[in-house]
Amino acid sequence: MRKRKGINWFAVLMLMVVGYFLTVLTTQQLHLSHVSESQYLADKRLEAAKHENDKLKKQYEELQDVSNIERLAREDLGLAKQGELPYQTAR
Repeated sequence: MRKRKGINWFAVLMLMVVGYFLTVLTTQQLHLSHVSESQYLADKRLEAAKHENDKLKKQYEELQDVSNIERLAREDLGLAKQGELPYQTAR
């Protein structure tokens, strides 16, 4: 048998294939890492939005009650019913 001298093309081809798959695997891992981070941030924003939504629903329900509307008008706006004198404490 005679030995060949020169480049072993099969080894070069296999090295290229392995290199390609390692590159693809690394790229996919980086992409998944970015997606995971984006998902985490989106979940945090969603939780904050749900909390804000619950708070606003509670405020809306409070504003449906006439007594609460009157209380807010008296305390925050300094309004009074007809014939009443507004009372303000010295600060």
